[in-house]
Amino acid sequence: MRILVVDDDPDLSLLMSLFLRKAGHDVTTAGDGIEALGSIREQVPDIVVLDWNMPRLDGLGLTAAVRGELGLTSLPLLMVTALPDHAKALAGGVDRVLVKPFTAAGLVEAVEQLAGAERAT
Repeated sequence: MRILVVDDDPDLSLLMSLFLRKAGHDVTTAGDGIEALGSIREQVPDIVVLDWNMPRLDGLGLTAAVRGELGLTSLPLLMVTALPDHAKALAGGVDRVLVKPFTAAGLVEAVEQLAGAERAT
């Protein structure tokens, strides 16, 4: 599965990428929402794992652009965040929220469940 990880923290981005690659997935990364939009325009991934709080274009702004501007309403979006307002993220178009801190197994499970749910529809 092709996964785009979007996070402005390079250490966390690397860690998530390693967890997902170890589980057999093809992972690319972006450092913020603007970079992610460019990557998505070039090649739509199977799922996007995105941070909420990023410079230039945050996770909610990226979600709005993916759903609206790009019209990718069925692209699974998994938001990782330490922020408490999960309802706002879900109402904004994110499919699932994973709370930081999380485990490698928790991230892989969330990604695979979300991708599996998308394939089942």
